[in-house]
Amino acid sequence: MAKRRETAQSEVADETIGERGDAVEIAGEAEAAEASEAVKAAESAISADPGASRASIRVSSEPGRYDFGVVSTATRKSMQGNKRRDTKPEIKVRRMLREMGFPGYRCDWKKVPGHPDIVFAGRKLAIEIRGCFWHRCPVCNLSVPKKNVEYWEAKFARNRERDARNLATLEEMGWKVLVLWEHQLKKKELPATRKLLYDFVRREDDPPYEEAFPEEAEGAAAAR
Repeated sequence: MAKRRETAQSEVADETIGERGDAVEIAGEAEAAEASEAVKAAESAISADPGASRASIRVSSEPGRYDFGVVSTATRKSMQGNKRRDTKPEIKVRRMLREMGFPGYRCDWKKVPGHPDIVFAGRKLAIEIRGCFWHRCPVCNLSVPKKNVEYWEAKFARNRERDARNLATLEEMGWKVLVLWEHQLKKKELPATRKLLYDFVRREDDPPYEEAFPEEAEGAAAAR
């Protein structure tokens, strides 16, 4: 009974925090969406990059800075512009959650390993939204940049190892984790992704997706 009461209190706290943050989050969506385009710019700079100067980048102690190794100036600037949070895919997932009646989430939660993109702390639910390029989506199977192959292979390997380590730690701590890939948020896959997201976060007293959103459920079935 005490555990159930504690969970209910945590859910109320989640809802309150989510409601407070909604107005701020919506106001910043346009700016965050523009920042997320840095990923695409980085991919373009990696592929193109004619005549750009090469530079060894030192490790920086500033938050959000990374050791980019030996890369071009254009690529480095694009990668520095890639924010840790508030990317376009994250905003899209958060918007879907609000639309489906689940506003009580926290973003980039630093109290657990890996700082999951979205969490419902009271119910120990975490959602990770991963970029297909940076985290090496097994479905998309994107190619490795042809320049500085050793650097990129090592970087991608570190990303995969970190993802696997954080996922294992969260599960050991009793968390349930949903991993969404960037390609799952494209228009043709959204109906199925929306159902997947709802089924993951729904509470015991929430109706099945087919009852809550019958029209969307038909779209999800057609997409399969």
